Amino acid sequence: MTLSHLPVVSGSNLLGHAHLFKDDRLRFLRAASDTGPVSRVRFLQRWVLVVSSPQLAHEVLVERASSFGKAPGIRLVLRDLAGDGLFTSEGELWRRQRRLMSPLFHTSQLTTYASAMNAVTRRTLERLRDGEAVDLARELTRITMGVVGATLFGTDTSEEADDIGHALTVALKWVDDSVASALLAVQVSLLEAAEKVSPRVPRPLFEVRQRIEDALREPFLLPGRDGEVAAAIRTLDARIGAMIDDRRANPNDRADLLTRLLLARDTEGGNGHGAHGEGMSDKQLRDEANTLFVAGHETTANALAWAFYLLARHPEARARVQAEADAFGPEGPTTFAPEKLAYTTRVFKEALRLYPPLVLLGRRSREPFELGGRSYPERTLLFVSTYGIHMSSAVWPDPDRFDPDRSTSEREATRHKSAWIPFGVGPRVCIGNNFALMEGPIVLAALMRGARFEVDPARVIEPDAIATLRPRGGVPAVVHKR
Repeated sequence: MTLSHLPVVSGSNLLGHAHLFKDDRLRFLRAASDTGPVSRVRFLQRWVLVVSSPQLAHEVLVERASSFGKAPGIRLVLRDLAGDGLFTSEGELWRRQRRLMSPLFHTSQLTTYASAMNAVTRRTLERLRDGEAVDLARELTRITMGVVGATLFGTDTSEEADDIGHALTVALKWVDDSVASALLAVQVSLLEAAEKVSPRVPRPLFEVRQRIEDALREPFLLPGRDGEVAAAIRTLDARIGAMIDDRRANPNDRADLLTRLLLARDTEGGNGHGAHGEGMSDKQLRDEANTLFVAGHETTANALAWAFYLLARHPEARARVQAEADAFGPEGPTTFAPEKLAYTTRVFKEALRLYPPLVLLGRRSREPFELGGRSYPERTLLFVSTYGIHMSSAVWPDPDRFDPDRSTSEREATRHKSAWIPFGVGPRVCIGNNFALMEGPIVLAALMRGARFEVDPARVIEPDAIATLRPRGGVPAVVHKR
């Protein structure tokens, strides 16, 4: 069971493909997709599979999901930011947390958030002045951060949005730099070596072995964690900590997600705590709140920014979205009415196809496995290339073309179910995917109901892969109130 039969993506040097991954990640992923449905790349001496077809992605993420865990490098670089939150945790901890949190994202709960999404957006419209020059990406980050604050945490984050946004940018930039670092490959190799010898360690040395493995799961080899990065993490932790402290002091005056997390009990885990079950520790609550706060606004803000950019370059599509927005009354979309936002939703989904928030999903096999009819060994590292799949001409005819009607129900029925995976797929699909798919169209319609944002259609905005896919330099626009 080797990887030697797989085609190698061109352009490697003595250190492998790390320079391509760091310097132009999107071109690198497209090159991998062009190389084949499964190709291989090298980081130092470690080979990594790149999966670029929906069929094989489905095998990894859905059909054989239990055979794979999160790639250890991803968990290392997100350790300071997300800890053992839902995005990074594994095994029984992940299953328990998913059980606790899934009911909080049920459709019946999400629809109650529509009015808050609209209200936060309207407050932004009231603040903006006619003729004002703005960065839409920044304004949309403030809106989505406000939505997360209002709906999930029962608090107003508007006064701190810029400080929190800066802290998050610093933290995610460090994450992105670290993912392409040779030192990350070294630490992952050390961790895997410790895992391999673990079963042979004599019982008297179990405690020593555990301490070594625990240390190797902290990103101590990665440079730059002090100074500005550490200050950024403290800023985020302080805001989340203040929300948690406030909710503990006033547990009964709100019905937001944070209160529900405080009160949530796992009654299915067989933990010996009876019908009342077990709640979350303070650390776990911090990790989950951090994960939800970051993921809950970052991805939607980026997709909305790209949607405005795309609409500026496609006036016919913009007119159709405007018509849907104008069909609402002066208060805008105060309830979730998907039938009234059908085309707006397709625009949002097409923005997520062209600019997926996570361009790849890292996995490592827990056991030997088969993929595409070939066998591979335990601890094989894989990148499931979201971007490579979304931009594959074999999956999407003329993939660079903006076409919201790709996501009509008729056309979706003809494609593989894992052809569009901006939120992942399978058991570990993003728990907030339906939240984002509701919020995006509501915010887009509410903004366009109240103002026209003039974006230069001739301006080319390049994507910037800073952990998530942001518009480089933002989306400059001029506000024209309606």
